[in-house]
Amino acid sequence: MHESGVQSVQLAKFAPAAVRTRWAVSLLLLLAVTTAFFDRIDISVLITNTQFKSDLGVSDPARLGLMMTAFVLPYGASMFLLSILGDVFGPRKTLTTIAAILAATAAFMGSVTSYAVLIGARTVLGIAEAPQFGTATVAVKRWFPAREQGLANALWTIGSPLGSAIGFPLVLLIVTQYGWRASFYALAAMNGLVVVPTLWLLLRDAPPSYRPSTQEDRIAFGEAIRTLAGNWRFWLLPIYNAGGLIFLWGFNTWLPAYLRQARHFDITHAGFYSALPFVLMIGGEIGGAWIGDRTGKRAWVCFVSLFMTGIFVWGAALAPGANLAAWCLALSAGFWGAMVPTLFAIGMQIVPRRITGMGLGIYSGIANFVGSAAPFIMGVLIGQSGNYNAGLYFLVFSCIGLSFFILPLVREH
Repeated sequence: MHESGVQSVQLAKFAPAAVRTRWAVSLLLLLAVTTAFFDRIDISVLITNTQFKSDLGVSDPARLGLMMTAFVLPYGASMFLLSILGDVFGPRKTLTTIAAILAATAAFMGSVTSYAVLIGARTVLGIAEAPQFGTATVAVKRWFPAREQGLANALWTIGSPLGSAIGFPLVLLIVTQYGWRASFYALAAMNGLVVVPTLWLLLRDAPPSYRPSTQEDRIAFGEAIRTLAGNWRFWLLPIYNAGGLIFLWGFNTWLPAYLRQARHFDITHAGFYSALPFVLMIGGEIGGAWIGDRTGKRAWVCFVSLFMTGIFVWGAALAPGANLAAWCLALSAGFWGAMVPTLFAIGMQIVPRRITGMGLGIYSGIANFVGSAAPFIMGVLIGQSGNYNAGLYFLVFSCIGLSFFILPLVREH
């Protein structure tokens, strides 16, 4: 197709009616991601709860960390294999189904009495939730032009830190007042009664004028796999992203325990310092997306983000005081946030449009698969050394070392 013809097709996809409504799509994606993230941090709070550990008969750090790994490992594998569901069935059906499964599984988890059964339920959650991010990128690529995709991604990816910022103190409150089982029932009700009907009634798969008509849109599945396999730029993304997800899952799992047991904060201050990193992470995501969109230097934003994440975790390990350590961890999360929407925006330019969900799912899935080991590895290091700093240094080496793999993309992105 002639260049002017391609431009005409692109403009048609973002007609005035779509322009007026597309930002509402990001808000619906934000709702889905935020509420889903509550269950990802629920276990992080519960591993500090004596009654929870007594009821399930588990106390050593390695087995506690395994409860998060049991979610993230199948999450990574499922993201690799199932993110194409968003391309095939569309964002509306896919995201609504994910929320429904989350609600049913959370309700079941509230009644478990066995560690092994809980591990199985966490595995189901990981498999079911994995296509969510890939599906969200499908919606963004259909609704938004390239120049707005960084900010559009930021508006839904902040659901991750927002869910943690709200979830940590909220779950602490529910568990303290009503017991650990109530936290699962609350999550089930939120998804079943709010998220499912909202997504089903309000979310639309694409603008009315959207017509997949370019050669890129008609790419065959086999050809898409061959295209990704031979694209060295694509394979830099999961290697770099592995550093970010090692930080995310290790940080999310052990932050409350670190604050209460290593730094001896009471429950009020532990709740505040558990939420603070994710508030700063929201600012980091918006700031990183804005800088990347305005300058076009998204790869540089990603490098600085992950490198400085490792530097501030290092600062937390060396900090002599509890408050300084907590602020270093909060700042590390703020820098980490800048990489999330920025990396998605880079990926959306590298991956062909027809397989946006699958391509983004593959690189995120590989990175999540690697990152899934972080909670367990940190638990082993903490248990063997008797010192939380051993776990923190693992995050430092992962973030700083893997940050350099984004640098070959700085000339193009």
